Amino acid sequence: MVHVRRSGGQHQHEYLPGVTLSDVCKIYSSRFAFAALRADGVVVTLRSTRSKRSAGASFVPKAGGTSLVPVSDRVVAFLPYLLPLISGLRYSRYFFAAFPAAIIMLQPLLPIVKIVATLPLGNLIPFFAAYLGVARNQNLSRFCRFNGMQAILLDIVLIFPGLFESLFSREILGITIPYFLSKWMYNVIWVGLVVAFALCAVGCATGRYVNLPVVSEAAEAQMR
Repeated sequence: MVHVRRSGGQHQHEYLPGVTLSDVCKIYSSRFAFAALRADGVVVTLRSTRSKRSAGASFVPKAGGTSLVPVSDRVVAFLPYLLPLISGLRYSRYFFAAFPAAIIMLQPLLPIVKIVATLPLGNLIPFFAAYLGVARNQNLSRFCRFNGMQAILLDIVLIFPGLFESLFSREILGITIPYFLSKWMYNVIWVGLVVAFALCAVGCATGRYVNLPVVSEAAEAQMR
């Protein structure tokens, strides 16, 4: 086995018994010879596809790769996204009225929805649990905290359509939103929410950051 290490611009070699000069020449002639490279303070070991028989070499992906995020962190990062999805169910009625077969995708959420419905303060308890337990928990990784904050901000965004709807009510402005406009608004909010949830769920499952317009920027600002 031969280790080639670059340090201070010089190459240092260590030859172990059983390695011939011919083996050394083959390693140097290979385009993807073993090399330990120091990049951004992280030692990355590259392995040649032509040298699969060699032992002791491993590949460590760059930051942001899926292998750098533990499975437990991916699960923790995903759970807060259930909060905006449950909060947005109120905007799904017109969508499921038009596509009743699609309601099957809500079946896994029914137990969680029932638990949240029994809570005395409704969504407030899950909201503060996600905020304090994930987004502001310095004991968790940045991946978990960023996704927790992004999920919370996504849930806060859903408040504004409700405020808009309450503003244009008979009790306040005495103006009723036309049915077609209300239906269109509900469908746009629900479909957009489902798309955002799906993207973030895939991102959490693969250990990658998902950037949502405006929401991600706000979440990033909260992380500083």
